[in-house]
Amino acid sequence: MSDELAEAKQLIKTLQGQIENLQWMKNHDYKFLVEENHRITKELAEVREDNKKLTQQIDDMADKLRDASF
Repeated sequence: MSDELAEAKQLIKTLQGQIENLQWMKNHDYKFLVEENHRITKELAEVREDNKKLTQQIDDMADKLRDASF
């Protein structure tokens, strides 16, 4: 019985260590995903702002061409 008890205790320690590793990996991955989401959201906002500026430039050039009778 004591061998079984010692074996069970060792198994519990092993499983607890695996659980801690999985929790760390989960938390680490979650943190990475949150940071990546913030980075991509910021990049998307920059791209949208650039598109607005480019649209305005194109509209200005088209207006100038119309004014020049092209």
